[in-house]
Amino acid sequence: MDDQPNGWGKSGVGQIVQAVLRAIGLVLGLFLLAIAIPLFFLPIPLGLPLGILALILLAATSKTAHRAITGFLRRHPRVWEKVKHLFDRGGSD
Repeated sequence: MDDQPNGWGKSGVGQIVQAVLRAIGLVLGLFLLAIAIPLFFLPIPLGLPLGILALILLAATSKTAHRAITGFLRRHPRVWEKVKHLFDRGGSD
């Protein structure tokens, strides 16, 4: 989250670009989450994947959201196992 690819974060322009990209990611994540909540209650299963995508985007762009999501996953290890299983590409189950 704090990585600075190719030294971009060192210059003033790079810091502005990073701030703008984080703001865009934050707004897009909140927008997708706002859309996912009403879609969750429809018979078409669109709300859950859209909500998960929104949470991943929020966790990637906001330190506060990242702390909240990782704290939730630490308190609920069963959920963490399911999430970890989704991202485990080479595992054998």
